[in-house]
Amino acid sequence: MEVHIATVGLTIEPIFHGVNAYTIDKLILLHSNDDKSHEISVEISKVIQKMNIDYEIIEIDAFDLENVIISIMDVHKKHNRDNVSINLTGGTKVMASAALLAGYILGLRVYYIQDGSNERNKGKPKKELVIELPVPKTNIHDLEDTQRKIISYIYQENGMLERANSALHEELKITKQNASYHLKQLASKELITLKIDGRNKIATLTNTGKLFARIVSK
Repeated sequence: MEVHIATVGLTIEPIFHGVNAYTIDKLILLHSNDDKSHEISVEISKVIQKMNIDYEIIEIDAFDLENVIISIMDVHKKHNRDNVSINLTGGTKVMASAALLAGYILGLRVYYIQDGSNERNKGKPKKELVIELPVPKTNIHDLEDTQRKIISYIYQENGMLERANSALHEELKITKQNASYHLKQLASKELITLKIDGRNKIATLTNTGKLFARIVSK
């Protein structure tokens, strides 16, 4: 099933450009808690129903980055057997940023709709107004369970872990060799940096690593 998540702003056009550009079975509308955004979501849903597309309306905190990310991850968890995409055109900048980050974390297709009224875009077919964004090679599904535990533990230690192999051996009850292997894997995925200071190996979360750790620690 093709499921599209769309952030709702003050206009309906970007939503329907996405609907017309793809074959969609279900549309999930994320709107802020103001009345106007809710009214627009209801207006969209009425048209969507007539197109025989299933829909769901979810209220989010449009200015809380983590709230939006978690909301999208919850939707994805519910539809983990489906093909999920995100249209991040509408809504606040925080909503768009969170949608992009969630797409990167989950490895989803993320796209936005160019302004069709812009002189440069006039006359373009609807499909050409859709810009799909590149998705990084690493997403949260690439992490083994041990790697999730490692970044979560480093995050609890204020983002940096000294004597990393020994600390992980003691905390996670894994061998030092296994800890070393997973640390190298996390470094290759650019979720941590490793610094060798004599016999001391220091693991530090990157900004991306901190974001992943906050999510897996939930």
